[in-house]
Amino acid sequence: MERLPRGFWTVGALVALTCGILLWQGLSFLSPSSSAPPPVSPPETLQAPEATSPSGENERATSTTQLDAAPAPSDEIVVHVAGAVKNPGIVRIPRGSRVDDAIRAAGGFSSKADPDLVNLAQPLEDGVQVYVPRKGESVTVEGRVGSISPGGVTVRGSAGRQEPPAGKINLNTASAAQLESLPGVGPATARAILDYRKQNGGFQSVDELIEVRGIGPKKLEQIRPYVVVR
Repeated sequence: MERLPRGFWTVGALVALTCGILLWQGLSFLSPSSSAPPPVSPPETLQAPEATSPSGENERATSTTQLDAAPAPSDEIVVHVAGAVKNPGIVRIPRGSRVDDAIRAAGGFSSKADPDLVNLAQPLEDGVQVYVPRKGESVTVEGRVGSISPGGVTVRGSAGRQEPPAGKINLNTASAAQLESLPGVGPATARAILDYRKQNGGFQSVDELIEVRGIGPKKLEQIRPYVVVR
C-alpha cells in the first residue's frame, strides 16, 4: 500500500476541526435552551394630573362655608300696632300680610277706632308702624292721612282739635307740611292751596283763601289768625 504524504493528514485534520465547530454552532442555535432576548414591554401611559388652581380647595371650602352661613329669610315680619286697637303693641305676622292682618293680630279695632281712616288693604313690610286713629282724631302720616309709617306717626291734636302753628305762615311760600299744621287743613286742602297758588301766581290777600276748593267761610276764619300774605 502506497503511503500518503504528511501534508495530506494535516489538511484533513483542519477540515474535520472546521466542520466540527460549524456543527456545534448550528446545534446551539437550534437548541430550545438557547437564551432569547427578553420581550419588550409597551411603554406605560402616564396620566397627567388634573389641573387645579393652588387655591381651588380653599375656594370650594370658602364657598361652602358662605352658603352654610347665609341665614334663611324669615317667614315673619314684626309690626308695631298702635292707637285704637284692643291690644296695642308688637305683633308678629306672616310675610306678605296687610294692615287688616296686623290689626286682627292686635285684637281688632277698639270701640273708639275710626276704621274709615285706615287702609286695610295696604301691604306691610318688616319694621313699620300701623296706627289706628280714634274717632275725631286727625292723623298725618308722612304728609297724608293714613295708617302706616316706618318712622312713626304724627298725631295733631285730638277730639277734633288741631294744634295751631307757633307763628304765622306765609301763604305764598308755605310747604304742604306747613299748611297741614293749620286748623282744619288736611293733605287734600293743603294740595288745593298749593294748586291755587301755582295757577294764580300767588295770593294777594288772606281773604283769597275763600276761592280755594274745600275752604268755606267758617274754615277761613279758623285759618286767618295763623296765616299772612307777603
